[in-house]
Amino acid sequence: YGKCPGCLMFCFDIETLGVESNAVILSAGIIYWNPTENFDYDELLRRGLYVKFSADAQIKMGRTVDKGTVEWWSKQGEVQRKLALSRNPDDLSPEEGLRRLRQYYLDTRKDDTNRIIWTRGSLDQVCIDSLSRAVRVEDVGPYNVYRDVRTSIDLLCESARSGYCEVDHPSFSWDRVIKHHPVHDCAADIMMMRYGK
Repeated sequence: YGKCPGCLMFCFDIETLGVESNAVILSAGIIYWNPTENFDYDELLRRGLYVKFSADAQIKMGRTVDKGTVEWWSKQGEVQRKLALSRNPDDLSPEEGLRRLRQYYLDTRKDDTNRIIWTRGSLDQVCIDSLSRAVRVEDVGPYNVYRDVRTSIDLLCESARSGYCEVDHPSFSWDRVIKHHPVHDCAADIMMMRYGK
């Protein structure tokens, strides 16, 4: 990241009910970070924005649910299932959830014009952009600012295996990461990109 010291970076993650671009999006998380600054896991969690979408609203729109993905969720831990699959009256409409994500992207340190959004693979970008088009809300960020977390980690870290590496930070512990919670997943990816070895 040495050639992009002025870049404002974001990590973005979604949880879905499928693996196609029109899958129902259960939740999303986004966190900003600067590769020249020091931070810890707790600070990243505090910075993050968590959005829980209404799955029912998306199903009514014709967004898809994949049986295999539903079965996969049934095998996850109770905490993960409850966070992802519970229906709450305060779940956001697709329009409102997307607006909040875009506002976070636009309002965070407005003086930084060079921006990158890191995602783990391409599904997150194509799903969120598909949902934005379906409800006629502007994309969270431009299509050309997205980059892949796994590639970054594999190139930066000697211990990287399939997009994961060790984190060299005294306060970080993998047992604190709530897997499949988008803000926690983002924070873990950022810690690997910033402090990976």
